[in-house]
Amino acid sequence: MHVSSEAHILLIAPEPAGIADLLALLRTSFARISFALDAQQGLARCQSLQPDCVLSEYHLPGLRGDTFMRMLRANPQTASIPVVFLSAVLCADSQLMALRSGARDFIAYQTHVQLVIERIRLHLGLREMEGSREESSANKGWKGLSSSTAQHCLVDAVQQHVRDNLSDYLTVDSLAERFGTTARRLNELFKESGGLTVRDFVYSSRMRYAMHLLRQTDMAITNVAAESGYLNPANFSTAFRRYSGLSPSVYRQHKNPNI
Repeated sequence: MHVSSEAHILLIAPEPAGIADLLALLRTSFARISFALDAQQGLARCQSLQPDCVLSEYHLPGLRGDTFMRMLRANPQTASIPVVFLSAVLCADSQLMALRSGARDFIAYQTHVQLVIERIRLHLGLREMEGSREESSANKGWKGLSSSTAQHCLVDAVQQHVRDNLSDYLTVDSLAERFGTTARRLNELFKESGGLTVRDFVYSSRMRYAMHLLRQTDMAITNVAAESGYLNPANFSTAFRRYSGLSPSVYRQHKNPNI
């Protein structure tokens, strides 16, 4: 069973020596411990090694834990691998973002090391109960994703991040930095995938979301603008008219006359 010492754990930590006590217990509790020093290396090793569980610091160099999770989940080869995050700071926002992105657990560094081991065993057992072991075993027979599939996974992960964070400041540069690539490369992948630049995808996603809010809610237009990523309502109205051919208020009247 995976809850026994047969399990393979991937530890992602920039400085493994800083968690020496936990590392020593991991080595005596599980059959195999692999290492990665950052998120990009961790993603690559998740695909090539197919560990049974990932234990990772949340604040990784160059890539936050929730972004790492979205990229892991976007890849069908690694989507079912349970991830447990460690953090020196138990910030509620970080915990929520991690769990909403698909992490199984979020543990403080101050937690007793034996409790960390038991929680890892718990998630290994849950994975086995859910039947993910069979799916993962089938995936292990693959030769590996082609570069085009890996690129598609990256685009999917970025697009999902955009849809989940439309009110945030989203630019091709900020997104490229978050996902560990360049703005030029990210734009190329978006054009190959759907014919849109990153900027155009963000714009159209915001407009579609604004249309949904105008149709389905009685939210004030200034609030619709803010939820759609526009701090200036006038800029929002201009962008909305350019996209739909109507002002936000006229669009609402046509689509939802009861409001």
